[in-house]
Amino acid sequence: MSDRKFKTKMKVLSLLLLNLTGALSARRPHCHACLNGICHSRSNVFSAHKISGQLAVDLTANILYFHYRTNRSVDHTGAFDLNDVKFKVVPKTGFTFGRAVDQTTRDVYMSGTVGIYQYSPSTNTAKSVGFFDKTVWHLQYKNKLYYSVFRSKGIYVYEKKKSYNIPALSSFRVDDFIVDKRNDIYFMSDSMIYRLKNGTKRAEFFIDEIFSLATDKKGEVHFIQPASRGVYKLDYSKDSLIELGAFGRGTPFRVVFDADNNIIYHDVDDERIYYLTPNYSLCTVSTKGRGRHTKKYVAVTVE
Repeated sequence: MSDRKFKTKMKVLSLLLLNLTGALSARRPHCHACLNGICHSRSNVFSAHKISGQLAVDLTANILYFHYRTNRSVDHTGAFDLNDVKFKVVPKTGFTFGRAVDQTTRDVYMSGTVGIYQYSPSTNTAKSVGFFDKTVWHLQYKNKLYYSVFRSKGIYVYEKKKSYNIPALSSFRVDDFIVDKRNDIYFMSDSMIYRLKNGTKRAEFFIDEIFSLATDKKGEVHFIQPASRGVYKLDYSKDSLIELGAFGRGTPFRVVFDADNNIIYHDVDDERIYYLTPNYSLCTVSTKGRGRHTKKYVAVTVE
């Protein structure tokens, strides 16, 4: 074979390989998060407006509740049906920050600038619960309503129209908290995570890290590290954290789970709410940096 024919043949082979590589890359799915070694793609649920406060999901109807402010500085509480892909505004609520759902009645509790409101999706009406001398910061509902008060210490309980504080937590300034399937309370205070086990009278130190806290549909606690984008879960048999994976980009600030145990999160980098679903491509997570400069990176596994 002459040199000219050989060079021509090699050029054709190179072009074929280039086209094949491009075709494979075009078909490669997005991997916005890698969880348990499986790629997850994200879908935009809500954008174009400023989002703040807690996210909450009605697991029976699979409806997401959140707050947003329009470009004209008008506050609304939104309800997004994840099954039927429908959006509506919750009436007569305006600004709300804390949100929690009673999964038995489907009623939604929301805190405003002052006070707490109770919204019934069956009648599409909201009524006042009270607390108009307080700015309620965070809400959780687990057989009863738990809440914290802005710039105040402790966590309180509201049930049977009466309110009381939890004595073991009265000395902690609580930044975030959740109640898990065992009715244990995990909370963040001074950039550390503590736990008050159900039936005990003293909170215990759990981990020295900043996490966003969430429970899945089973009530199992998850820890999301916004800075590194890492996702962790409590191994209840060993009472230790296991790494599930990481988000591939952005800063996940608020996280909840839907009725199918898929993650929904508020990304504060681009002010959007995203919905993660598995696309079943394989992936890996790598870690770069140390300490506060640690970042997680997601890559699709090439088979």
